[in-house]
Amino acid sequence: MRRREFIWTLGASFGAARALLADYSVVSEKPLIAQYNLESVNSRYTPAAEFYVRNHFEVPASSSVSSIQITGEVERNAVVTEADLARLRLRQLGAVLECSGDGTSPYSLAGNALWQGWSLRDLLEYAAPKPGAAYLHLYGADGFVRSVPIRRLEQSAMLATRMNQAPLLPNHGAPWRALFPGYYGMDSVKWLSRIEVASSPIAPVPDEYWAIIKSKSGKVERQPLPAIQLKSAFIYPAVGAVLRRGTVNARGVAWSGGAPIMAVEISADGGKSWRLAEMEPPSKYEWRFWRASLELTDTGVVELSCKALDQAGHEQPAARPPNRLDNYADNTIERIRVIVI
Repeated sequence: MRRREFIWTLGASFGAARALLADYSVVSEKPLIAQYNLESVNSRYTPAAEFYVRNHFEVPASSSVSSIQITGEVERNAVVTEADLARLRLRQLGAVLECSGDGTSPYSLAGNALWQGWSLRDLLEYAAPKPGAAYLHLYGADGFVRSVPIRRLEQSAMLATRMNQAPLLPNHGAPWRALFPGYYGMDSVKWLSRIEVASSPIAPVPDEYWAIIKSKSGKVERQPLPAIQLKSAFIYPAVGAVLRRGTVNARGVAWSGGAPIMAVEISADGGKSWRLAEMEPPSKYEWRFWRASLELTDTGVVELSCKALDQAGHEQPAARPPNRLDNYADNTIERIRVIVI
């Protein structure tokens, strides 16, 4: 159930005014960055009108993307049209998409959707990448560019054109976008208009989408961001909720782009003790709902925590590593405070 609802109206940046009707927090208007309140989640898939938005530039005109050029380390250059795409087998995949700059507050840059489209591997066969190809340079019609290792084609990479059984909305990349399930959203380039197949990545932009790590010697190193990190979040109770002493039925979601989630643990005493939550059956790239009954015996302000653990032995950290100088891929334990009466 939504805690609040408002309409945020875009300007005429892409022709006509649009409205976002949901529990959003607008971080930026130009480019549009809108977080969605996970406390409002009430279904497996996040409705498109409620899915977070993270644009880098202005939304391009819908008429600016009608084909995809494929060039570079290929046997033949290709221009793939809608008619060419129609010859490919349609695929469907449920997957979480999360911005690498997402934090751990209820307002989140993450959502779970059912995506439909075509295999990126099948798409690239129109141009036949050469054996030495190692990267895909992805160009969006808005001007945003990303380099992605070509080996990710083996991990269900998709050219998505539908979201939750409906055509993509303009802010989500209409008419199509790349989708790399299990990886942060900046690689899933929207309004994809060109793919350059290459043997090396594009020269990096300083401090943009890098893990910046300071070594013990003081040297600063930049490393590629990992797959989506293990994470869990509360749906209920909400931050600041007033609850009666006794049993509270907490619930939430958890997701990971790495090893499968093994468990979610919940604490009602600031992390001093933990108990297992019940979880829904797993789905490879989607988030999983969890629930747990907690006994609230003390009155006053109480801190609730949740953390996910995976089958590789990882668990969400209590704090950010002190040598991390960036804010990306933050998966520290979510803590919320409620009032018990």
